Amino acid sequence: MTKKPKRSKSVSEWSSQFRSHAVACRASVPLPRRDDLPPAEDWQRRIVGSSLVNWLRKIGPRFLQERAVLSKILEIDREPFIVFTSDIPGLVAANEIMGPDHERAGFLLEDEFGSFLRQVEDPNYCWHVHVWSVFRKIIAPAFEAEARAKYPIPDGCSYWQHSEGTMWAVNAGRGVDHLWRWDGQTPELLEEDLTHWVA
Repeated sequence: MTKKPKRSKSVSEWSSQFRSHAVACRASVPLPRRDDLPPAEDWQRRIVGSSLVNWLRKIGPRFLQERAVLSKILEIDREPFIVFTSDIPGLVAANEIMGPDHERAGFLLEDEFGSFLRQVEDPNYCWHVHVWSVFRKIIAPAFEAEARAKYPIPDGCSYWQHSEGTMWAVNAGRGVDHLWRWDGQTPELLEEDLTHWVA
């Protein structure tokens, strides 16, 4: 018999449970030091870090304002907890930018957040906003096909798919996928927003 997920009654209760889960996750999978990342991952850390700073300064405030205006109609909290998900290089960046004890935001690996939501649900985004910025380990076949058609690359280079997005309520969010080329030393942005979606 599967255990039924808990239901929180407030942002503070939900975020407190999130923090406990995040502490357990980082005890189980500690983050490496920035200097210990291999070159490709360090570049990805820089790019995701820049993406996160841009969200916190420019993109996020607009989403949060839109959410606040509709909060009564949607029956969601005006001041949600912000959950940022990424991979290890992205979390190293998030730890540098936000720190582990940010009052209104936290960060996890994508599968760690999925595990948390199976324990403490919030399907209607009452208490949280989900933001992500991550380099996909496996490039989506359709994305790669479009990349190859538009931007052939020489042998020895590879494509990177950088996914960014925000979900702030049910059927309310946006996302994009940027195309990068990696030559083994330096990444090059080939096209911003090669693909995008709106909900």
